[in-house]
Amino acid sequence: MLEVAGSSPATLTIFLGGEKLPNFYFSGGIFLTEKILHVIRPAQGGMIKHIETLFQGMEKEYQLYLAAPPSCDSYLLRSAARKRYLLPLSESLHPLGNWRIVCSLAQFIREEKIDLVHTHGVRAGIVGQAAALIAGCGKVVATMHNMINYGMMPFSMAFQSMHRILMRRTVRRLITVSEVIKKDIMKYRLFPPEMVTVIYNGVDVALFSKNSCSDRKISFNGPVIGTVARLEPAKGIKYLLDAAAIIDKEYPWVYFVIVGDGPERNFLQQYAISLGIERRVFFFGFRNDVPSLLPLFDIAVIPSVQEGLSIFCLEALAAGCPVVASDVGGLAEIIIPYKNGLLVPPKNPRALADALVELLKNRTWAAALGRQGREMVEQKFTYEKMLERTKEVYAQVLRPE
Repeated sequence: MLEVAGSSPATLTIFLGGEKLPNFYFSGGIFLTEKILHVIRPAQGGMIKHIETLFQGMEKEYQLYLAAPPSCDSYLLRSAARKRYLLPLSESLHPLGNWRIVCSLAQFIREEKIDLVHTHGVRAGIVGQAAALIAGCGKVVATMHNMINYGMMPFSMAFQSMHRILMRRTVRRLITVSEVIKKDIMKYRLFPPEMVTVIYNGVDVALFSKNSCSDRKISFNGPVIGTVARLEPAKGIKYLLDAAAIIDKEYPWVYFVIVGDGPERNFLQQYAISLGIERRVFFFGFRNDVPSLLPLFDIAVIPSVQEGLSIFCLEALAAGCPVVASDVGGLAEIIIPYKNGLLVPPKNPRALADALVELLKNRTWAAALGRQGREMVEQKFTYEKMLERTKEVYAQVLRPE
């Protein structure tokens, strides 16, 4: 006998022969059964945009939950998440503190009857995977957004060993956002290669167009070289300022716009003053209207010393901006030299300055690079492709055994 009891306006509890089946959540005219919990560390920029894309694209197909620090405050995530667990995860690797977090998160996973845990990055991966193991949730997907650098962590060998054990014990499928990160995984022998899937980050190309900046208060009387990044050492903004100082000596009518915030902001602002270029460099701080700012940029620059797969690079190309980027990480999988941009050696201000000047001198060629870049993003790096391939991974992992 089938009995249906409405436990709330949006939830149905089904009894079959007296046995209670999992709750069905009713949304948008369909029943959602699988509950997916995303676990993330303190993050801004690309990782948050990546997860926002997943939530926006999947909220009508899955019940989405979020375990994130209070600092990861995103309206899009809050509005799409059915429930949020405030994860007190910091940059510290304190064993006792992390163990308490793991146990608390495991209790949340059990109470909410989470079907699949999706972790993002190494730090959140270890906590989320350990919690899933304790809670008895055997379906875990992990995404690696950046290159691994165990050498920067205390007790790196022990940390690496623990990470490898958890990955092999709990994770069913591993996603990397670039081929170079997959190679990094293989180098550390973290995971069987046949279970690793490369899914490139994607952007909504329709949001980006080379029209005009929507902020009428912002205008420049010369070409603008711009970047969007979290202001931290890995993004290499110091080298961009060094390149700006070189360019300023020969082309004093060029402006530089840096969008973003982070721990290096005060240092970088003082460094610009010490180079004597403070009148040419503008720090916009964090902005959530990047699509409307990109029309300001004549050239987009990414001076990173470490990069997984830059979402800003995709956004700039989608806006028709030619890109000059460091030849690191997954950037070489996006930028095809002399077709949609230029690649330069990292930590090399002179090479960066020369490449930027090359595009400044040939604006027709630069515009052509931007057009070809937009076409490539439309073909290969759309959010639809990213969502479709991620859903395929979920379907594989959620398939009944």
